[in-house]
Amino acid sequence: MPGVSVIMPVKNQEDYIEAALQSVIDQEFNDIEIIVVNDGSTDGTSKKLRSFQHDNRLLIIELPKSRGIVTALNIGLEAATGKFVARMDGDDVMHPARVRKQVDFMHSHANVDLCGCCVTCFCDAGKLSQGVHTFQKWHNSLLTDVEMRRNIYVDSPLVHPTFFGTRSFFLRMGGYQDNGFAEDYDFIFRSVFSGAKLAKLPEKLLHWRDHPNREIRTNPNLKKDRLFRQKARFFREFDPLANRPLYLFGIWRYGKSLLDALLEEGLQINGVVDPSGKRIASGVRGLHAFDMSVELPEHSIVINALPISGTPLPEAATFLADKTVLNWVL
Repeated sequence: MPGVSVIMPVKNQEDYIEAALQSVIDQEFNDIEIIVVNDGSTDGTSKKLRSFQHDNRLLIIELPKSRGIVTALNIGLEAATGKFVARMDGDDVMHPARVRKQVDFMHSHANVDLCGCCVTCFCDAGKLSQGVHTFQKWHNSLLTDVEMRRNIYVDSPLVHPTFFGTRSFFLRMGGYQDNGFAEDYDFIFRSVFSGAKLAKLPEKLLHWRDHPNREIRTNPNLKKDRLFRQKARFFREFDPLANRPLYLFGIWRYGKSLLDALLEEGLQINGVVDPSGKRIASGVRGLHAFDMSVELPEHSIVINALPISGTPLPEAATFLADKTVLNWVL
């Protein structure tokens, strides 16, 4: 039985798969099995995978037709035999010490269920977008279980190809689920609300590649309105805070689409606090709008629709300072 099963679902990654797979093969910790699930690739991915078959740690599972990333992930989990499972994508690059450091960390932190690591974002041509820079800075700043839980509604606090945990934990969580939402964010939500403890190594042990065909740009489940709906559903189904008086704070760029997601999921929103004061008379989506002089009921929850990465409004910070606030927009 190997110490670690590295699971890589791939689809049409001929431009990147060689670098990705070589970085796994070159890990300092070599007690691994590498399970690549080729999800019906129609380019040269299969041919490039076969060039690595001399490594007896490699298992290539060829799916003749694409069955989707969730199925590919679960096929990989079913085939895994290691004590630990490490996730990896076919377009990223592991630091040589990644697996070793995560193994050591998990051995010395038996109370942790799922750990990740910090990442370095890169692209082969041009510059990284401001959005990628912002996400990288935010993601790498969240190192503790408390910080990650506090930011669970902003975005997934662990990058998927850095996931590392025992195989028994992945199986206990029921593996991955195909419910029309982002599968990694879904796994994080289910983990957090099941009581699992998260951790993140401060070292940048994954080079996370940004490119035009990256899933975040092609998968409709990763669009902003769909992610709002995913957050709202988990909030409604699992978070006891959803049963307290709820108010949306801010409209600006994302407020209405976030409010729509909350209402579509059947959450009772008591009103909208509009820092600009422009919607006090008209309201928003049939709800009363208030300025920041409003006195909210005791135990209210404020869902903040203003991006936390933007320039803070001093008066908004003052209003939010003594309230229970959930940030939902990076």
